[in-house]
Amino acid sequence: MSKVKRQLQDHLQEGLLIVVGTGLSIAEGIPGMGLLAEHLKREVPPKLAAVPDPAWDIAASALDAGDNLEAAMGNVNLLSTTVETIVAETARFILTAERKVFERVLTGERELPLTPFVKHLFKAGKKFHLITTNYDRLVEMAAEAAEIGVDSRFVGYLHGRSDPRRSADAHRESYISGRNSIFRNLPCLCVHKPHGSLDWYEVGNKIVRCPIDHGMVPIIITPGTTKYRESFRWAFDDQRNAGNRAASTATRLMFIGYGFNDDHLEQYLCPNLKLTKPTVIVAKQPSDNAWKVIKNSKETEVLALCAVSDTDSRTRIVTQSGEELVVDEQLWNLEGFNQGVL
Repeated sequence: MSKVKRQLQDHLQEGLLIVVGTGLSIAEGIPGMGLLAEHLKREVPPKLAAVPDPAWDIAASALDAGDNLEAAMGNVNLLSTTVETIVAETARFILTAERKVFERVLTGERELPLTPFVKHLFKAGKKFHLITTNYDRLVEMAAEAAEIGVDSRFVGYLHGRSDPRRSADAHRESYISGRNSIFRNLPCLCVHKPHGSLDWYEVGNKIVRCPIDHGMVPIIITPGTTKYRESFRWAFDDQRNAGNRAASTATRLMFIGYGFNDDHLEQYLCPNLKLTKPTVIVAKQPSDNAWKVIKNSKETEVLALCAVSDTDSRTRIVTQSGEELVVDEQLWNLEGFNQGVL
């Protein structure tokens, strides 16, 4: 076990790309896809009374039959009015839960586990990249609580606009060396959100970032609605392309609560569900695709940390070669990882 922990510690160095999925947010009370599906089944039908959509009925039946949200929504062609209802209800549902998390953090009741993790990580470098498919802003909150800057590719606070260059420049400072003025980087976490964010809004045919919940519907891509608002696809593509560049230049990867169910991301992270860079996977119960990734990556150093079972919270450590070790710690949980590894 001491050898494994040294390996995990060595993994947290410059060149690491972090990929965060819904598992990290679910641990803080943000609803996952299962709860979201139940919410949509309950809240969407009354809002479709004026413009019924047979495709929604098919999707709802698929959910009742056991399909996950991505599969159920991906197999139907929903009306634009239905898509807008789904996006609005998804945002409202997650915003309500997110607000409760923020309140706990701001009152000092809760420290997000990503905060001490980020503090430790930045001992190894000034700049790291993180990709998240989550709409919530727990990553940004955790990083700022750690006194680490966040490069979101936007500038401005209440009426922010997309400007990647100025966003990056905001995390540099100048100092005088002799007669010269020289720039140096400040600690900065570059956060890429290819599915949008709860603080993105359409204002005057532009995307504006605003942290205030004012009742408008955020610009996010929910399961099965990838064609939503084609006019703003550039914004999603900009975030995705920036994340892809970070994935291409990364020397190692770490997945936290990620299910390996995004084909676009996997093209750069693990083509054909095969890893080519040293990787750590942290998830309570890895998805079927996650296990495929581990199995397919026999030539790459991979460590997966997961719970033994739903009822056994010990950690099962699995390597790409199939070796396994069970330890009496909760390393699959970021809070337990912090305590046991950092």
